[in-house]
Amino acid sequence: MYINGRKITLDELQELTDKLIGSLIDDIYTSIDEKGLAEAIPGDIDNQLSILNKMMKYYISREQYEKCAVIRDLINITNALQN
Repeated sequence: MYINGRKITLDELQELTDKLIGSLIDDIYTSIDEKGLAEAIPGDIDNQLSILNKMMKYYISREQYEKCAVIRDLINITNALQN
């Protein structure tokens, strides 16, 4: 595969996509912090929970446990609202 005229390997492509996904998750986290969950992740509660769970897995894999704690609390609050 070629990107910007340069041939890249599958490993390089995987690394690039991992960085992009990480950047997007960090942007969502910042948006949640600044604007709140409902505005940062519009949609129903199931959609919000799905995204929060994916964010939790990402931050666990990166050992960013402070962010995990914030996401965990958001998941608990959102679950409470759902029930």
